[in-house]
Amino acid sequence: MEHSRHGKLVVKRSTIGKDDLATLQADWQRLEKIANGSVFTSWYWISTWLKNIDYKAKLLTVTFNQEIVGLALVVERSENKYGNSIKQLWLNRTGDQVKDQIWNEYNDVLCAKGTEHAIRAAIINFFEQQTIAEELIIGASDETIQQTPISSNVLVHTSWATVSYSKALKPEYNELNQFLSELSVNSRQQIKRSIKLYGGLDSIHITPAQTADEAISLLTEAGELHKQRWKQRQSGFENPHFVSFHHQLIRDHFDNGCIDVLKIKNDQRVIAYLYNFKFKGNVYFYLSGIEYCDNNKLKPGLVAHSLAISYYANLGFKKYDFMGGEGRYKNSLSDEQSRMIISNFRRRNLPFMLSSILRKAKALYSHKNANNNASNNANAS
Repeated sequence: MEHSRHGKLVVKRSTIGKDDLATLQADWQRLEKIANGSVFTSWYWISTWLKNIDYKAKLLTVTFNQEIVGLALVVERSENKYGNSIKQLWLNRTGDQVKDQIWNEYNDVLCAKGTEHAIRAAIINFFEQQTIAEELIIGASDETIQQTPISSNVLVHTSWATVSYSKALKPEYNELNQFLSELSVNSRQQIKRSIKLYGGLDSIHITPAQTADEAISLLTEAGELHKQRWKQRQSGFENPHFVSFHHQLIRDHFDNGCIDVLKIKNDQRVIAYLYNFKFKGNVYFYLSGIEYCDNNKLKPGLVAHSLAISYYANLGFKKYDFMGGEGRYKNSLSDEQSRMIISNFRRRNLPFMLSSILRKAKALYSHKNANNNASNNANAS
């Protein structure tokens, strides 16, 4: 067991096995109650993930006066970079693209709300002091993760970034028209026209799965549509690990009330399936299966999400989170945007320093080139 001290915070790294799960669950769920975490750092997600990777992760425990104040799991991995084998630690992920296609967002250490920077700094300090890895990868997370105070011996690189969208829910959205009234004229007209073409609001029904078996069945139906939609980019439903993880997640935790699979249809046809997670008053839209057709006046995605927003507002939820990924429909239906990133915390060694210098030089060149082009265009006009 390795450990390091960061002020009065002590970080320990230890192995875990099935015999440790009961204790880990109790510690995790105790912190979960006072954390500002998401469903992706909840025991629901974490316990299923551990099971699916056969518990091949190490536990980082942060203590203050011998009380546990922070928890995270890391997987060790080596990757060839810059002609060298670089040892990595992946926080709550494996670093294996196939296994990580399950894609967790809002990924971070688990700790009490308001202590995130201090606990994360202690873990980064542990990484810096130990010799087990040259790189610690955390994400996808909110970009504020990079406000964590770190030593000058650690470099930070953003290896991936996207926009995340969400919509604050109001009780009055239980009336769909109240929600639609806040959208742009164009979006509102498209949705109302689509609903009319689907036979009117009274003809459209949202049916949530009632059992784990039904949820898996509906998710399988959604998967067929998802594969059709993402033929050019491999759908997760083509990945056995992805399918196995979500089936296990549903079997283990559907009865805890954290999972919804919604089937949205009119009297003749399926419009869409939505696979959502529910946690601490928030709804996380994870994926959809959309029944597209040749009639471009039908907007099944806009209709499905608008109805879902009204549905969850009626149930008392506070936020509908579209999560990361560009999408016109997300922009149309949301009222808040943020930036989601993957952060690589790296030892200040020669390969990483050279890489950082080259990236900055390339960015500076691109910026100057863009300014020169703009100046030339202005002079020519």
